[in-house]
Amino acid sequence: MTQPERELVRDRERTRRAILDAAEQAIVQKGTRVSLAEIAALAGVTKSGLMHHFRSREELLTALIEHTITRIWEEVRAHVDLSENRAGKFTRGYVRAHTGGSEYLTRMFSPAGLLSALGATDAAALSAPLEEEDARAWNDAFAADGLPPGRALIVRLAAEGLVAAVNTPYLSPEQLTQAREELLALTEVETD
Repeated sequence: MTQPERELVRDRERTRRAILDAAEQAIVQKGTRVSLAEIAALAGVTKSGLMHHFRSREELLTALIEHTITRIWEEVRAHVDLSENRAGKFTRGYVRAHTGGSEYLTRMFSPAGLLSALGATDAAALSAPLEEEDARAWNDAFAADGLPPGRALIVRLAAEGLVAAVNTPYLSPEQLTQAREELLALTEVETD
């Protein structure tokens, strides 16, 4: 690939990312019925430019869901300490990411965040096949982490509950720190 071709691909990727970021912001602020023209303006492109990348609202919403799923995985992986060579390494990264380590996850899972906005609309029907595949991938990752399955599930769901309560009056920063430490302690298992 020539240099001009590489630059064109990067420009397309940047524009696509800008549109997805703008869609995320607009949907959080106005819901999934926000107009494509509003999303395009927020992204700094024309509506026809948006339509060049996403031929329909459904295609844009599906891409946004895929984008969000990918970002959540990236955030969790970024919080895995690769120097930990013992069972529970992935689960500890999950806990760290969901209990204050990831600004992105805190924003996504907040009661006013994107996941709430998408879950409360017809976008949920678009995401069902993506969510089933994503759920299998999460389940496989936790199963391979070396923790007892029930413990991993409890830690995982508790971390998800905590991230939804961050920045609400129901969870103080001190309580979050305490809960995080308890969850991390649950990921430590004795080996023979």
